[in-house]
Amino acid sequence: MALIGWPTLLIHPQCPLCHQAWSGPSFCPSCRDQLKLNQPRPQGTQPIPWRALGLYDANWRQLILRLRQRASPKVIRVLASECLALLPKPRSAIQLCAIPPRPGHQPGPPQWIQREISRQSRMRAQPLLHRRRACLGQHHLSGSQRRQNLQGVFSVEPLQQPSAKVMLLDDVVTTGATSQAAAEALQAAGYGVVGVLCLAHTSSLFDATMT
Repeated sequence: MALIGWPTLLIHPQCPLCHQAWSGPSFCPSCRDQLKLNQPRPQGTQPIPWRALGLYDANWRQLILRLRQRASPKVIRVLASECLALLPKPRSAIQLCAIPPRPGHQPGPPQWIQREISRQSRMRAQPLLHRRRACLGQHHLSGSQRRQNLQGVFSVEPLQQPSAKVMLLDDVVTTGATSQAAAEALQAAGYGVVGVLCLAHTSSLFDATMT
């Protein structure tokens, strides 16, 4: 899966990732195999229920870092379609909510995928969460330090539909501290939270798998 840059002009149908000849609606078979998209998808329950397209290995890391640097509509379209297939039904009862970027940062993969899922499915997608303040970078913090770092960081839009069930969206989930803090803020405002859907999860320990 050689991600040498997103294609800017496609004269012949190509895989959005490796640029090899491919006319299918998803990534080519080789890229799907490297991302393990044909295998059962990992999911777990701690600290809140989560589902992921894959586990965060070198291939997923390369893809997500490239995506953060430069959005590719074709890649976003495929990833959104894969995420859509993992959403519980009935989807009409679910409201999508991407984890907001840190203050001073532009929207990233979670926001782009949220918009594309909404476009493909007409699901509700609104910015329910906002960050009140910046917090420390979390890469080198332990799980407990991350939870403390995120206390009170999110504000929530007032509840308008009492039956609203929210599915959080993120690109990478590690300890789950961010999604847990977001879920707690939403629940405190009266929202029900289904869980978090992410592109990749760092944990190799999960409760079950789903196709």
